[in-house]
Amino acid sequence: EFMKAQFDNLSMPIETSDKALLKTFNDAYKNKYEKYFYAKQELYDRTYPEGLGLEGIWKGESAKDSPLLTVYRHFDSASVHRGVLGGLPRTMWVIDYAQFERIYYALVAGYDIFGNLSHQTNLRRYMDFLRLEGELNFISYMPPGSRLDMLKSWYINDGDIENIEDKEGARGYRLIKRGSKIEYQTKNYKSEFIEQVVHKHILKSTKIDFDDINYYKEGEKAPKMPKEFNTVKDFQDGARSLTAPGSGFISHVTDNGINTMLVRIILEDGSSLVRTIVINRWHDNVNSLFNGEQIDPQKDTLDILVGSIGSYPNMFVNVYEKDLPDFFDLLQNFDGSDEYVAKMSKYFIGRDDENFWEYFDWFQNNFNESDPLRAGLYDLNRYYRYGWEEFGY
Repeated sequence: EFMKAQFDNLSMPIETSDKALLKTFNDAYKNKYEKYFYAKQELYDRTYPEGLGLEGIWKGESAKDSPLLTVYRHFDSASVHRGVLGGLPRTMWVIDYAQFERIYYALVAGYDIFGNLSHQTNLRRYMDFLRLEGELNFISYMPPGSRLDMLKSWYINDGDIENIEDKEGARGYRLIKRGSKIEYQTKNYKSEFIEQVVHKHILKSTKIDFDDINYYKEGEKAPKMPKEFNTVKDFQDGARSLTAPGSGFISHVTDNGINTMLVRIILEDGSSLVRTIVINRWHDNVNSLFNGEQIDPQKDTLDILVGSIGSYPNMFVNVYEKDLPDFFDLLQNFDGSDEYVAKMSKYFIGRDDENFWEYFDWFQNNFNESDPLRAGLYDLNRYYRYGWEEFGY
C-alpha cells in the first residue's frame, strides 16, 4: 500500500532523456525523492518506533548468497565484490529493496550511454540521492546520539549536510532520534556493527569473513615492517604494514590514473600468486559534480587483495619472491628520488615495455583460469600512460 501511494514520488529521470540541458538542474526529482524519503521515515516511526535490530539485515538463505558486498571506487570506474574486502570503509550502506531496484534502473536498465548530457547529469544527481539514502539507512542502526556527527564526517564542507540541526521540528529529526535495538559495548559503533553482522548474524555457510591483511579491529595497529623475511608471517606482516595511511608510495603517487595494480608474485617453485593493490583515495565528500576531489594523500590507504579486482588495470607489476622485501620497501618508503624511480621501472610494466603483451597475456590467461565465471577481457583504456619520470606526482 505504501509503495503504491508513493508511485509518483518514485518516478526517475530515465524518462527525461530528451530534455534540454537547461532543465537538467531543476529540483523536480529531488523534491519527489524527499517526499518519498520522509514518508518512509513516518512509516518506520509507526511500524518500528523503537528502531531496528540485526533482524532488519538480510542474513542470506543459502551458502551461495551474498548478504554483504564491497564496492571499490576506482576514480572513474567501480567494482562490486561478494563479501567484506579490505579495511573498514569510511561509509557503509544498508540497501532496501526499493532502493536496490532504483539503483538498477538508474545505472543499468534505464541508463543510456548514448544519451544526451541532460539525461546523464540527471541520473548522476539522482544517484546522489540513492547513495545518501543507503547511508541514512545505515546510520539508523547506530546509537541515536552518534548519527548526525557520523553523517557530517562523510560530507565535510557540504553546507546542506553541515547545517542539519539536531532539534525537534527539524527535517529528519526522527531519523536522528529513533532508537536502535542493537546493543553496543564500545564507542566504535561502525566497526562493532559490521563485526556483529559478520560474526553473529549472517549465515556461517556463506563463509564471508574479514581478511587477515587489511582489516583491523578497533585498537589494532599496523605492524612495523620486518627487518628480515624468513617466515610466512614476516611476509604477512610486511604486507599488513603497507595498509597504514600515508605510506610513501601513496603519499607521493597521487595521480588518479594509478589506483589499481595487478601484481604477479613468482614463487621460488615457479608457481605464481596474483594480488591486486587498490589505493583508496580520501575525499572530504563525493557530493559535488564539479568539486569532488578535496583530497588528502596523508589519509589515503591501500588494500592488498587476493585475485583480480576491477576491469581497468592501471598497472601490471611483476615481482619475484626473493625481491618482495625490496618491493615492500618501494611501497613503504618511495620518495620520488631517482633510486626509487629506478625501482619502479624494475617492477612496474610500462605500456612501452617491449614485453608488454607477454605480461598482459599472462594476467589475462590467469584471470580466465582462476575466475572463469566472471572473467572478461581486461580493458586497457585506463592503463597508466606516462613515463617513469612523470609518475603521478
